[in-house]
Amino acid sequence: MTSTPAVERLAVIGDLHAEHEHLAVVLRHLEHLEEPVDAIICTGDIADGGGSVDVCCELLARFGVITVRGNHDRWLLEDRVRHLPMAHRLKALSRTAIDYLESLAGIEDIETIAGRVMLCHGVGENDLAKVWPGSERMPPERSRRLDGMIDSSNYRYLFNGHMHYRTVVAFPGLTLINAGTLRRDHRPGFSVIDFRDRQITAYAVNSRRVQPLLQVPLENGDERRVWTNTQAFDGDWTPLTLY
Repeated sequence: MTSTPAVERLAVIGDLHAEHEHLAVVLRHLEHLEEPVDAIICTGDIADGGGSVDVCCELLARFGVITVRGNHDRWLLEDRVRHLPMAHRLKALSRTAIDYLESLAGIEDIETIAGRVMLCHGVGENDLAKVWPGSERMPPERSRRLDGMIDSSNYRYLFNGHMHYRTVVAFPGLTLINAGTLRRDHRPGFSVIDFRDRQITAYAVNSRRVQPLLQVPLENGDERRVWTNTQAFDGDWTPLTLY
């Protein structure tokens, strides 16, 4: 059996919400990077937006993007919560797209040269869970499941979505990175993680082009606050945002 090489460079795409034009621009950009990525991941929520779920599913499959199921994808398959603005209906999708959505797992593991990654939409199999240290506009969102992951040391990184806010939250031995979204009304963008150089490069995207925004250390080179676990969240922090 041939083992899969550990990932050195990883592209991270957040919740899609049917933004097939943005997705196509991102994937074309990644295809022509001077220094290519070894894998592309996506945090799901393919459904419910102004574009095409069919095209999004086709692009994700064609480019081999490692994708997990989001709560909007689950709701679509269950025919639930269809009163939302721009909600899709199952009968409007192709059989190929439905099969693709049904094939998605809630969690994917990726091995990198810097440690094991969990890719999920919320926290683990809970696609509605949020993690947020707290701010003036939003109280802390804690997670016993994530606290258990921190204690177990089974994962070095967790990449999730759901909150549409590209940020980095540091814990001892585990870094959480929210992938954000491609929704055009939520500062659409994506990131490339270089595990060799320990850098995150963040990009903005529109329907025509990709624009590099900033580069930050993957770990704590900028003296960001390190939380013991999510129970320690107290709202006293300056978010490290990837915008």
